[in-house]
Amino acid sequence: TPFVTINPTCLDLTCSICLTIFTDPVSLLCGHSFCRECITNSLSIKDQCPQCRTTVPKEEKYLPTSHILKSLADKAKEAEKIKREQGDETTGVKKLKLFCETDQQLACVICRDGERHDGHKFKPIREAATSLRRELEKGMEHLSDDIEAIESLANTQREEITKTHVMSQQLMTQITHFNLSPCSCNLQRVNI
Repeated sequence: TPFVTINPTCLDLTCSICLTIFTDPVSLLCGHSFCRECITNSLSIKDQCPQCRTTVPKEEKYLPTSHILKSLADKAKEAEKIKREQGDETTGVKKLKLFCETDQQLACVICRDGERHDGHKFKPIREAATSLRRELEKGMEHLSDDIEAIESLANTQREEITKTHVMSQQLMTQITHFNLSPCSCNLQRVNI
């Protein structure tokens, strides 16, 4: 079958409820079309067309798939997928296939040859991603070791704080006990 390029904004292939290209489209008697799931949910709340507010009779709730709309919507989705993969040259949107190591950002083939990236070093995205992933994993290993060392120090400090707290309580008890009991050294001073 020949491939037909369809622009979903030119044709009415968008569900007015979810605002995406139709999925399993159905049409009401008023002529408005929606995704089956969207209109089913809408009609379960209110028996009206969400666009024109025409009452939808209960017997109309069985909605057959609109095969013509489904075919057009499927072709529109396929066209969008191809545009995303190849880049839409009519609007100047290009697929970013390169990574500029100098600027640490993605770039397209056209940008690579421009003045902004003159003399910069580039890698294919997959290669750059693999390299950066390795660096990240290596850094994560060191980070894991650092975290363990910090946790060990924190545990040691907690133990020291607990010991200090216990000693402080013991000293407070001794001071309180000392102040409450007659001290022989005080008596000796008085007698001298």
